[in-house]
Amino acid sequence: MWTGVFCLLMLELGLTLILVIPVPRKIRNWICLKVSKLELKKRLRIPLTGLFFALLFALLDTTNYLAHIYTTKEGDPNGHPAASHGVLPNPIDRHLIKEKEYRAGRNIYLVGFALTLLFVIGRITELMQEHAELEGKIENLRLAASMMGNDETATEQKTTATTGEGDNDAPSEGIEMKPMGLKKKD
Repeated sequence: MWTGVFCLLMLELGLTLILVIPVPRKIRNWICLKVSKLELKKRLRIPLTGLFFALLFALLDTTNYLAHIYTTKEGDPNGHPAASHGVLPNPIDRHLIKEKEYRAGRNIYLVGFALTLLFVIGRITELMQEHAELEGKIENLRLAASMMGNDETATEQKTTATTGEGDNDAPSEGIEMKPMGLKKKD
């Protein structure tokens, strides 16, 4: 079981490394938009929820096991519960208890880091997707602004042509023609 948790942790570390490698913004946004179309969040919701609860159960189990080791060690100042019953502790038994304590502590760290990276990967992917979507919206606004700029230029040219540049009858100085959508309310 703990080999599986270790492999999961290594997989999560590799995925985190791939997600945070600096890549040019346009390439990263293109990849994010293509991956977001796959809707992996919806498709992997049940397996990820199961993985979360399995890791949570492993964390609770290891914490209880470590607490049990600590309570049995309290019976003996040297770390062996049999010494409180008048039996001298065997050095090998003390070593085995320390080994079990070390492994339980290591397992808590493995599960804790695996759970943490599960949340970190989820948040990184959400932020990357939001960033790609916002970049797309900014690009659309820039295109719209450039189109509006072209429309304003065309409108000004039409206004100049209808009023006549050499005609002094109509005062065209100081009058600004704007499309209806861009008029500011005073």
